[in-house]
Amino acid sequence: MLKFLLTFSAGIYTGIYISQNYEVPRVDEPSKIIDKIKELADEHRKKSPAEQLLHDVKKGAKKIVD
Repeated sequence: MLKFLLTFSAGIYTGIYISQNYEVPRVDEPSKIIDKIKELADEHRKKSPAEQLLHDVKKGAKKIVD
């Protein structure tokens, strides 16, 4: 129990020190992170040739629009 508390306290202290002395970006809400993970998983999922072609066309169109 003491080992856990020491480790936990060291982690808290380190986190506070880093956040005060370095510019650390804020973490998104968990729902946004989960959506991003699902998007990445769908992107790397094995697709049929027709699905892959459609995906590539959409990706290319998005790059052109941006």
